[in-house]
Amino acid sequence: MSEEGPVTVVVRHRVKVGREAEFEEWLRGITQEALQFEGHMGFHIIRPTNPKRPEYLVLFKFDTLLNLTRWEDSKTREKWLERLEPLTTHPPARERHTGLEVWFSPPPGQTPPPRYKMVVVTLLTLYPLISLVQLALVPLLLEWPFMLRTLATTSLLVCVMTYAAMPLSTRLLSGWLYKRSDG
Repeated sequence: MSEEGPVTVVVRHRVKVGREAEFEEWLRGITQEALQFEGHMGFHIIRPTNPKRPEYLVLFKFDTLLNLTRWEDSKTREKWLERLEPLTTHPPARERHTGLEVWFSPPPGQTPPPRYKMVVVTLLTLYPLISLVQLALVPLLLEWPFMLRTLATTSLLVCVMTYAAMPLSTRLLSGWLYKRSDG
C-alpha cells in the first residue's frame, strides 16, 4: 500500500437488532473524535436497508497512511472500540483502499469485481459527466484563467462522482459487477 496520498478505509459493522440507536450514538462519538486527528478528510455512512440484518458501512479517509496509522494506534480509538463489542454481532470488517476501488466494495457474500468491470463502470459514469460539464459549465467559465477553470470543473466532477454518480452506477450495475461467491 502506498505510503503517500489519501487512504480510504471501509468498515462494515453488523449491529445487533434492537441496538441500532445505541450504535448510532457510538458512531456519532467515534466519528467526532476521529475528525480531531491530523489528516482526517471526512467520512460517509451508509445505513442499513434491511432491518432484520442491520449492517452499517462507514467510509472514512485520511490524507496519508501515516496519519491513518496514528488514528488506528491511538488510545482514543481503542477506548471507542471497547464500547462497540456489546452492540455488534461480529467484529468490524475493515478494508483499506488507495484508489478508485473504494467505489467497488462488494456487498456481503460477493466477490470484488474484476478490474475490467471497474474500468467499464467508471468510464460509463465519467464520460457523460465530463461531456455535460464541457457543454454546460465550461462556456460559462471561459473568462476564468485556465487553471482556475480546470480546478472548478475537476472539483465538481470529483464531488459528483464520489457522492452521487458512482454510488448510483455501482448500485444499478451491481448484478453485472458482482457475482455471488456462495453459489
